[in-house]
Amino acid sequence: MSGEGASFLGRHARALVASLALVVGFLLVMRAGALPVLPPAGVLAQTTGWLVAVFLVAMLSSMLLKYARLYFLLKPIAQIPMRRLMSISCIAMALITLLPFRVGEIARPAMLREKGKVSGWALTATVAAERIIDGIVFGVALLAGLALAPAHQPVPDHIGALPVPAALVPRAAVTATAMFGVLMVTMSLFYWRRDLAHLVTHRVLGVVSRRLAETVAGIVERSGEGLHFLSDVRHAGPYAAVTLLSVAANVWAVQVLAAAVGLPRLDFAQAAVVLGILAIGFALPNAPGFFGVVQLALYAGLALYVPAEMLTREGAAFVFLYYVSYLAVVFILALLGLLVEYVSTHSPGAQRLEAERGP
Repeated sequence: MSGEGASFLGRHARALVASLALVVGFLLVMRAGALPVLPPAGVLAQTTGWLVAVFLVAMLSSMLLKYARLYFLLKPIAQIPMRRLMSISCIAMALITLLPFRVGEIARPAMLREKGKVSGWALTATVAAERIIDGIVFGVALLAGLALAPAHQPVPDHIGALPVPAALVPRAAVTATAMFGVLMVTMSLFYWRRDLAHLVTHRVLGVVSRRLAETVAGIVERSGEGLHFLSDVRHAGPYAAVTLLSVAANVWAVQVLAAAVGLPRLDFAQAAVVLGILAIGFALPNAPGFFGVVQLALYAGLALYVPAEMLTREGAAFVFLYYVSYLAVVFILALLGLLVEYVSTHSPGAQRLEAERGP
């Protein structure tokens, strides 16, 4: 092995081992629960192809809307062309998916920051705001879905063969939504009462180290720049509208895929519950490719509405197709994003502008 390769493995050995342990752990849990990663033979052959195609269009639409809303999130702090926001978002999402423990979240701020124009900390704050708002939106959708479409009775006392009562899902939904609500309040205070945030940071961390307190307080102040859209209805309103459209497209995708694999019809509220549980899974630290998290979350959601005998057959086809389609859409969009970035940075106009800026 070359010295460079050995050095890379040495620097990232812990992350690689932890990632492998997560994947193996998820595999063992799914095996213990008789929840197949691959659907039984012959089940996929029974899917309706044109409905799978519609599902892919709905998933793609949801993802592109999610990327496009970034324009309204960043507009108050940076003038970044929509083309660049879309391409960078595509690349960043692939890194978030590929890298473990959500370390890919730093990719978007790193690629978009410009010295003297927009700081990395302000962009990082927008990432935090985006994740918290998503948590609240999906949490509310999940709770509303559970209220409108309660689980079939009796509620299963297991998910597959796992001795985990499906009734725990609604409780987890309430807890997760409450946590995101607390984070939203905290985030808002850091924006509207930055002086208070600065004071509290100094009081708490100053006991340990004055220098550390100054450093963290500075980070808090710079991060507050990324939350300007919260007080600007011209941008917060469209951001919320596009977010809801993205969520609705994703809920519809779940409904279409359920029909494609032959599951009992899921109405909009039931599909919102399945998607909300998946969103909670996506919010957790992940194994590479979100492997295990996606599968277990989808099985848990489907268990509320799908008969047990169908969960490991048609349900397994649903889980497999959703996961593979998600990976395919994310990485195809990332390749397109890389192509767009390459062409735009190597065009004659871009090179001329770079030459004019000088070294």
